[in-house]
Amino acid sequence: MGMARLVFKKPKFAILDECTSAVSVDVEGNIYNFVKDYGITLLTVSHKQTLWKYHDYLLKLDGSQGWEFHEMKKSE
Repeated sequence: MGMARLVFKKPKFAILDECTSAVSVDVEGNIYNFVKDYGITLLTVSHKQTLWKYHDYLLKLDGSQGWEFHEMKKSE
């Protein structure tokens, strides 16, 4: 329901927090491609590395006040 609302409202950006944790890899790909085709910038909170290919940048937080931020490589 939340993804349908996202497409209906068409915001400039959306923060997705574990939104594909209950769906298969092929379905999450369809969701991300569909939303990106609408021109919505996605900020994703997830433990799934399979989502990395849908993003241009990666911010990793280590839980001890450390972090990394870098541009995604095309192979990631």
